[in-house]
Amino acid sequence: MNARRTRDSERGYSLVELMAVIIIVGVLATLATIGVRKYVFAAKSSEAIHMIGAIKAAEEAYKDETFVYLNVSTDIDSYYPTQTPNGKTKVQWGGTGGDQPARWGQLGVSVGAPVQYGYACVAGKAGDSVPDPGLRTNPYGAVSTTEPWYVVKAVGDMNDDGVQSIFTSSSFSTEIFSQNEDE
Repeated sequence: MNARRTRDSERGYSLVELMAVIIIVGVLATLATIGVRKYVFAAKSSEAIHMIGAIKAAEEAYKDETFVYLNVSTDIDSYYPTQTPNGKTKVQWGGTGGDQPARWGQLGVSVGAPVQYGYACVAGKAGDSVPDPGLRTNPYGAVSTTEPWYVVKAVGDMNDDGVQSIFTSSSFSTEIFSQNEDE
């Protein structure tokens, strides 16, 4: 009787026990993957938030000197440094070709590293119409402009799936509005 009990206790784990461990490990791996993706997207979107803050500060400094905001982009959908920003490639800020690099330089916005978003900044004077930044709901609505204004927009497709993350702010608000931030 004692020999049988010893042999049964040395058999190891049952199939049910092994399957339970495999299921637990799979669930934990899935949760870890989701968590890491969330942090990666948050890190990527922090570039846009930081750059919009830098552009806003540069526009305010420019206005302090000239009493107007600088119209850097030809329109709200003309992005710099690239027209088709995506998350798979980074593009170096700066350069010499075209009008936009010179205007960004005039504004005093520069970055030491390549960027993943495209940026646009349009400005106008009192009475000019404010462009729609392209969000589902326009946060600026029907703003009556009695003073000079600017609108900043950052656009990027971080996982190259055709859905763009959009960040925008303006002289009308201290907030940065976003759409598809964690796309």
